[in-house]
Amino acid sequence: MSEEQTVTAREKAAGNIVVAAGVCVWATHFLVTDVLLETWDPYLITTGRLLSGAFFLMISYAVATQGHPLRRIPWRPALLLGAVGISGSTIFLTLGVKYAGPVPAAIVAASAPIVAAFVARVGFRLPLTVSVMVGAVVAFAGGVFAAIGGELDDVGNLRGGELMMLAAITIFSWYSIGAQRWLTGLSQIGITAITILIGGLTMVVIMPILILLGIAEMRFQLDWESIGYLLFLGAGPASFALFTWHWGVSRIGVTIASIYSNLAPVVVVVIRMIQGEPPEAEHLIGGLLIICGVLIAQLLPAGKPKHLSGEAL
Repeated sequence: MSEEQTVTAREKAAGNIVVAAGVCVWATHFLVTDVLLETWDPYLITTGRLLSGAFFLMISYAVATQGHPLRRIPWRPALLLGAVGISGSTIFLTLGVKYAGPVPAAIVAASAPIVAAFVARVGFRLPLTVSVMVGAVVAFAGGVFAAIGGELDDVGNLRGGELMMLAAITIFSWYSIGAQRWLTGLSQIGITAITILIGGLTMVVIMPILILLGIAEMRFQLDWESIGYLLFLGAGPASFALFTWHWGVSRIGVTIASIYSNLAPVVVVVIRMIQGEPPEAEHLIGGLLIICGVLIAQLLPAGKPKHLSGEAL
């Protein structure tokens, strides 16, 4: 968001709704990725997810641009954001689920608003209001409550994936802010489609190198269930969720949008409820805290931010 941009109350409300919907879809990747990791190499999952997402998005963008999706692309920042921001954050996201497990990974995901605030301040010199910081901390506490639930035994042992999740969130926060600042000539669907396409092609290029180095392996299972899961990751968490994320961030800012990442453990709990696992008190408390955090960040008096170059997020 730029300093000159004016966002109406209605646009902010729409931004909140769209981001919340997108994060709910994105949260399903924790469970789907965990299933795929049983038979697939994590780097192949990342490649398949991004290429699948690029397929859906480029069709939509080609229609929106009347068959000319590659015109007027600022290639230098787009290449940087796609190759580093998209492929890098998705690799670490997949590895985080692999080495930490879905529950601890969801807990680390709850730190997204705090990480986003740090990246905004240090990386882009954007001022932050007191209300946003307080709301982020309250929502973080809610995310931890919702993620832990009754699975304390699964959370207690650090296995390295937690640091990978933190790296994924940091890179993605940088990508989110950079995309809105450096790709201003593109629509939100354009930003999403072009950067995911570049991210997917980046994975195609580096996969042979990763295999030769022994980092990745050609481990996969081509059955209809696995193909369906990969297509879902591309259409849902990659395409729909990322597009709604950019659309919402352009209206409410990346720090407030990141607060909604704390909905991820709540969505996981709801899915498990559908599967027959009842919620626990921690889940309900966590959900309430997340809602409170969002309200605090946007409805309380903002306080007086330090004026640096840019806009308060």
